[in-house]
Amino acid sequence: MPKLADGFAAELKDRIDLYEVISPYVQLKKSGSSWVGLSPFSQEKTPSFYVHPDKGFFKCFSSGEGGDAISFIQRMENLEFPEALEFLAQRFNVPIRYSSDQNASAGSGVSRSLRGQLHDLHEFASDWFVERLLEKSEEAQATREYWMEDRRFSMDTAAEFAIGYCPVDPRNLATFLSSKNFSDSLLLKSGIFREGKAGRRGNCIFSGRLMIPIRDKIGRVCAFTARKLDQTPEWNDRKSPKYVNSPETAIFEKGNLLFNLHLANKNISEDSEFLLVEGQLDAIRCWSEGFFTAVAPQGTAFTQNQASLLYRSRPKGVVCLLDGDEAGQKAALSYVSIFLKAGLEARFAALPKGTDPDQILQKEGSAGLDKVLKQAKPMIEFVISKKIPTLKNASPKQKASSCEWLFSSLTEVDSRVAREAYLEQLGSLLSVSSDAIREDFKKFRKNRSPAYRAPDDKPKNEDQSSDRLTIVEDDLLSIVLHDDRLASLLANALDLSWVDSRTVSGRMLSKILSEILAEGASLTRSQIEELLETDAERSNYHRLVTQNFNWNEPDLVLRLGRQCLSVLFLRHLKCEEDKVLAQLESDEPGSSKMQALSSRLRSLRKQRSCPPQLI
Repeated sequence: MPKLADGFAAELKDRIDLYEVISPYVQLKKSGSSWVGLSPFSQEKTPSFYVHPDKGFFKCFSSGEGGDAISFIQRMENLEFPEALEFLAQRFNVPIRYSSDQNASAGSGVSRSLRGQLHDLHEFASDWFVERLLEKSEEAQATREYWMEDRRFSMDTAAEFAIGYCPVDPRNLATFLSSKNFSDSLLLKSGIFREGKAGRRGNCIFSGRLMIPIRDKIGRVCAFTARKLDQTPEWNDRKSPKYVNSPETAIFEKGNLLFNLHLANKNISEDSEFLLVEGQLDAIRCWSEGFFTAVAPQGTAFTQNQASLLYRSRPKGVVCLLDGDEAGQKAALSYVSIFLKAGLEARFAALPKGTDPDQILQKEGSAGLDKVLKQAKPMIEFVISKKIPTLKNASPKQKASSCEWLFSSLTEVDSRVAREAYLEQLGSLLSVSSDAIREDFKKFRKNRSPAYRAPDDKPKNEDQSSDRLTIVEDDLLSIVLHDDRLASLLANALDLSWVDSRTVSGRMLSKILSEILAEGASLTRSQIEELLETDAERSNYHRLVTQNFNWNEPDLVLRLGRQCLSVLFLRHLKCEEDKVLAQLESDEPGSSKMQALSSRLRSLRKQRSCPPQLI
């Protein structure tokens, strides 16, 4: 995604009302200059969710959540930071500004203006298809009959998913879009039209078909799937295919989208599971029957990027509903390593051969699909059931082979706790001791690892440090965010090499103080927010700015700042002393180097009595 222009996030927040952002999600009542309501993040009977439009932030005292309009939308809609910006900009009609820096969008290979125009074009086309479906023409009537009688969907469902119809005449859509000032060049880049002679725009590729719009995570139409009908014209001497899909374009990549994710996202929580089905009509049927978390790949194999999309929504897990035939089960096995690498729990439910969720729901209703879902097997159990159909009579070789197949996938699991739990499950299922399973897994990883790195020799998590190391950075960052006078004093008194940059607060503190030194003045809240680069930093920022200081206690913040500065200084001296002592132990007694090290040690210890001051 191209980089947003500097300052756009702050500009967006200035132009929207926090009350208007939150009120569609929470019933708010006036409380002084603020608003209060029941928490959208936890179950409660007494309102503890406060919204402060004048200050631009909310605070939920039952869950501890706090933040601004952008972080609220991120949480409620399960969106990334840039996606939340686009969501709010679209909702409040704020034009999005993108960076003019060519390097900022080099990864996308396409300008924002083109992406914006393509999204607009697809929205116009989708609305036009919907209007054509509702016309009184014979073509539209035949399409509605197919939808309601053959597929047995209601027109309410058609309206909910913006189902439409593309007329047989391949010129009508182009005429309409041209009237909206879309150029032929843009029409060709949309993928909706064939390329004619000399690179010119040809006719629409969807003529005479039922139209199903495909939307991205924030609900924008970016492509179409078109189903063949009785009136669909054949393709010259070739038989017209049952489905025609949009080709990949600047705004549509099959492997990076999941059909219906924009709606399923709104119904996902830590206690619910995504329902992964194969087809778009399966997902629509599931939705219409009350299974509101159904999603589907875009006619291709499930990808790691799609698994990452699901993981970002923080679901309880995923239930895969795949065909019961051999091809479907083989595909399901390939999904296991994808889910494990993404950190997702998954269960697999085998459909009766020759059926799909659409057919089951039509014949047996939601109870029929519930029955299938209750029989879903967890990942490890599913793999073993496919690798060893008759587990009771399994040979040692079969068990070892199954373990090795799973070991290959388990090496992708980042969480050691999760990995241990999976190995425990594996041992239990195979009736093999967990110690034996772990030993074999350890050997497998060792054989797979490069010679220079042992299996457990992983780089430390950059945020991994003791509580003792994180408290000081947290307190200092909180001071900087609440008192701009002390921020300037700290920037000049503190050596940034003393700050532990392994922590989120440490990295934020270093960036802010560096910027203060460069600017020669304190930063505003908006300027600080522009320095935040990750969701972890933004979440930490909102947590700290919503903290309450006891401003009535005289010199509280100054005293806290002095204490923190002293702790950082002494911690730095201790680290330097430890380095010198380690060198002294390894050096030969009496050497000139040892004399220099001893002198250095005395100097460091003398500095303890002269810590830097905040004046």
